Amino acid sequence: MSTQLQSESGGRVAARWILPGLIAGLVFAMWAMVVGIFTSNLWAPPQGIAQSVGIGARGHAFQLVPFVVGLMGHMMNSVIIGVIFIAIARALHLRGVTSVVGGMVYGLIVYGTMYWVLLRGLLASTSASFLSANPEWSWVAAHLMFGVVLGALVAYGPLRDPHLEAPAARLTPA
Repeated sequence: MSTQLQSESGGRVAARWILPGLIAGLVFAMWAMVVGIFTSNLWAPPQGIAQSVGIGARGHAFQLVPFVVGLMGHMMNSVIIGVIFIAIARALHLRGVTSVVGGMVYGLIVYGTMYWVLLRGLLASTSASFLSANPEWSWVAAHLMFGVVLGALVAYGPLRDPHLEAPAARLTPA
């Protein structure tokens, strides 16, 4: 193991695993809430997350507790989903553009899982407020944005993982 990896602080290592998902989740949330301004209202997407698990009354009228719980749930999920991507990227040695493209593919897989398995499957009886908050195309776009930001931060961000760095090129005499 290199001395660089041995001397890293635990906080920096934790930040490397947590921050990419957190930042990508913020981009996702901002997009969803801006789209919500034009399709339902600003707070409908995060509030709908909490309503999907039974917190709050149905509908898009503002409710403080579901709004805050939805934001917290979204960010927590973003971190968890981000950590899983980083583990996959490390296992597959994704670097550079392949990390960004891998992030996009991963975002679409997450969308399919969340939409079809969770919202249309397990939570079908309570997810109507969330599903009506924004048009479906915007959720696909949000998951693609999440993946792009996640992959880009893993490959190019200031806290990029040294395990995913390209090996230094050797100069050989001709």
